[in-house]
Formats: sequence, C-alpha cells, structure tokens
Amino acid sequence: ERSRGLGDVYKRQDMHVHLSSRSPCSNLSSTQLFNSLSHKIDGICITDHGILSPIRNFHGEGLLIFYGVEITCFEGDLLAYGIKFLPQSKKADHVINHIHENGGIAICAHPYSARHNAFEDDVFNHDFDAIELNGGIKKHENELARKAAKIMDLPLIGGSDAHFPHQLNTYA
Repeated sequence: ERSRGLGDVYKRQDMHVHLSSRSPCSNLSSTQLFNSLSHKIDGICITDHGILSPIRNFHGEGLLIFYGVEITCFEGDLLAYGIKFLPQSKKADHVINHIHENGGIAICAHPYSARHNAFEDDVFNHDFDAIELNGGIKKHENELARKAAKIMDLPLIGGSDAHFPHQLNTYA
C-alpha cells in the first residue's frame, strides 16, 4: 500500500524474517540477508521465534528495520508487533488479548499452510488485526488466506518467512 506522506514512494516491507543468530531453525545470516534482499524492499521485520529484543548494532544502509515476534500457540502461529514482553499462555485467545492489552498488533501467520503450525479455518474464531500472505507456502494456501481476510474484512500483510537466503523477496 502507498504510505501516507511519502508521495509516490511505496514502502515495501518483508514483515516475517528469521535470522540464524537468533532462531535455531534459520540459516540466514545478517550478511546473507543484506546481500540477498531485493532493492525493491524498503524494510524488514525480524520476527524470530519467541525473541522480542532488537539486535544491537544491526542496521542496513537505507533499510528500515523493525522487530516483532513469531509466537507458537496451541491453535497456530501468529506474529506480534509492538509488544514489550511475551505472554505466558500458549492459548491463542489469551495471546491475542495480551497483545491487544499491551498496544500491539496480532497477525495470523500462514493460516492455511500444510507445513507450518496453522490455524486453518479456526482463523475465523479469533480477533486478529490482519492475515499474512506468506512466501514459504503454496499458492492455493495463500489464496485461502486471502479469502479468509476478505470474509473477516481484515487487511493482508506480506512476509517471506525467510529462513534461508533463497526464501527472501517472495512477499512483502
């Protein structure tokens, strides 16, 4: 979407990236990230599993860098932006309430993925702020996410869910 106040400049941000220095499931170093990221991407959001803290001295020239977190719930995975501490519960409604009570945003990550912890049709039973289109899943799974967002009248965000360099530059 066009960002307010930026004229004709579009701000494309990959809202779901994992780094190997923080996520054991990732093989993506910061050097690989900066060398592999398309010049069409203006920013990234580091969303490592269960880690909220920013990385000290981590910056890319001209690249906007944000931090969120991927949280595994019993029902599926979600992305949280804008919170300072992790919830104690793993029950989705409790996690979403914690995020909202602390001024954050709760995004349903890869809701119909066959290879991730996914909410599937249970997505309709939760108070998400947006739905993710994910670069790491199949086209028809993203189509189901797109339909769910339309039914729920929620915006879509894009994330590569990159764990390896070749997974970057898919969705933003």
